[in-house]
Amino acid sequence: MGVLPDLSKYEKYQEVTQGQIRYYEAGSGKDLLLLHGMGVYTSADTFQFMFEPLAEKYHVVAIDYLGFGKSSRVLGNGPTFDVIVDGIREFQDQVGFGAAHVIGHSAGPWFGGILAYESPDRVASLIGIGPAGMNVTPVASVSGYQKPSVESAYASNSNSVYEGSKFTDEMAHEMAKQMISYAEREGAFGGLQPLVDQMANPDTRKSYLLQRRMPFLKMPVFYIWGESEGMEPSPTWTEEWEETGGDPGKGSKPWVAPNMKFHIVRGATHNVHWEQPQLMVELVSDFIESVG
Repeated sequence: MGVLPDLSKYEKYQEVTQGQIRYYEAGSGKDLLLLHGMGVYTSADTFQFMFEPLAEKYHVVAIDYLGFGKSSRVLGNGPTFDVIVDGIREFQDQVGFGAAHVIGHSAGPWFGGILAYESPDRVASLIGIGPAGMNVTPVASVSGYQKPSVESAYASNSNSVYEGSKFTDEMAHEMAKQMISYAEREGAFGGLQPLVDQMANPDTRKSYLLQRRMPFLKMPVFYIWGESEGMEPSPTWTEEWEETGGDPGKGSKPWVAPNMKFHIVRGATHNVHWEQPQLMVELVSDFIESVG
């Protein structure tokens, strides 16, 4: 038995206009749609520690966006914000997926937030883990986009290995190899350049930021991040959380959704869903049950 969960038995493919979307599906009950981040080595596997525990309670689907993981590469201009969100929407239609509780990591809540803004009937609630898409300035992984190696992926993963974390050094090694297997697929690195350019361009980035969209999201929103995030949130997020006792709806920041809740996991990093998967499952489940 490997150190990483094997999700291959849940693997399926769905045809959409621009190719095939690979996804994992399991469980029954309320619909959960899991959305990964945007790194060239990122895929639905980022949720491998949460997937089966969530599927014990819910109907869980985790997808690879077009251009990512094992989904089809996108011809022409490659994956962009619009291609990704349109692909998610079409996927929902093709598999008969109604309003789902959308759970995203990193850029996942960014794409999920755009989906919620444009198609609110498709999103029952929005849950962000280490959520991106609020800050005007791009993070280093976007502004300094470069081809990863097993060594660089392992070094990054190692940030999640610390006392109290459930993520081990052996997991960090194995996950690095898993991630690079996606990054080395033909066309993977260059194929993501259009999305990277959008995220790095100040004007384009600003037009897609969730800051201006959040006030219009009427569904419940729950954002979770690690105390040692290292990416987002900016100080404003932490100030808002501390000033309002964990209830940002009481605050005056213009980007707060009307029905929004925050949670900080002490000591955790951007990849808190690897480090404390049981806690994440509990937090997510409690929130979903509280909002119906």
